[in-house]
Amino acid sequence: MKQLPSYITLIESPRALLWMSTPKGDTLLQGNASFIGIIGKLTWKIRNICGLFQKGLNEEQKLWQNWKMLIPELSQKYDIAISYMNGFPNYYLIDKVQAKKKVLWIHNEYQKLNYERNFDHYYYNTSDQIITISDTCMNSFVETFPEFKRKISVLENITDRSEILLKGNEKMITEFDDTQKMKILSVGRLCEQKGFDLAISAAEILKEKGISFLWIVVGEGPDRHTLQQLIDKKGLNEEFKLVGIRENPYVYINKCDVFVQPSRYEGKSIVLDEAKVFCKPIVVTKYPTVYDNISDGETGLIVDMNPRGIAEGVTNLVKDSSIGKRLRKNLYDNSLGNEGEIDRYIDVMF
Repeated sequence: MKQLPSYITLIESPRALLWMSTPKGDTLLQGNASFIGIIGKLTWKIRNICGLFQKGLNEEQKLWQNWKMLIPELSQKYDIAISYMNGFPNYYLIDKVQAKKKVLWIHNEYQKLNYERNFDHYYYNTSDQIITISDTCMNSFVETFPEFKRKISVLENITDRSEILLKGNEKMITEFDDTQKMKILSVGRLCEQKGFDLAISAAEILKEKGISFLWIVVGEGPDRHTLQQLIDKKGLNEEFKLVGIRENPYVYINKCDVFVQPSRYEGKSIVLDEAKVFCKPIVVTKYPTVYDNISDGETGLIVDMNPRGIAEGVTNLVKDSSIGKRLRKNLYDNSLGNEGEIDRYIDVMF
């Protein structure tokens, strides 16, 4: 938030949206009392108990169907409105924002997201343009919605190499500073997609092998409690730590020895591109779009999507230092910034 230029107007999110996306009992709701929010929570519960939702909707679509009539429209009219993400942002933009042109974004393989096609069809049909982040993601979307093939374009996530390196070298104390152990890092939202449950089980295997390590996860999300319970159950509190959100994750990436991404699926991972900027040995699971980011054995190690595969990838780096050296050299030899892509953003959207 501190990086927003002063000329940017930030509009406060409607309180009803906060209540929609925050679990009942969360302390965040205590300071944001809302009659509409209480109504929304009650109707959500009743609809779930009585099975009153359209058949086949995923949780996100059900939430929007329940809360849509309770969330106010924006009064201002705009020339262009751009959603940054599939799901809620897309639904909000179409239903609640007035604009001459509306652009929707998809950041993952559509078929992996379990959205109900007919529900989403209205939103993509109403939009003026659809953007996604890789050819793989575009093909996945077009396979589901061939009628929108002429509407969709690919714009890669922008990796500002110089800015990332500058932030990575800031003087900041991290949990890595107090250890001589192998420093393993993962970054991402604590949710099923990111596969941190697989990482915890992989950490258990590494510990059994006698490898000394500290594995840190930077990020927050709905699965924190479940993941912490798994850490406790496996006795990994000294080896595996969920440190929450950090304003500058780049310092962590710069200080780690190995970067691990255990995702079940991705679009085109931003954080992998950021780890590549720091020339870190990468271990990543074999989800379908991983080859858009990583060349196996050249710029990272692509492993089976299970705890043993992840643990073997890390173990190989420990046992054979030449692997890490080769990966770092290959990454160093590549130009890893794509700041020029911003020109394509302007051309495509405007």
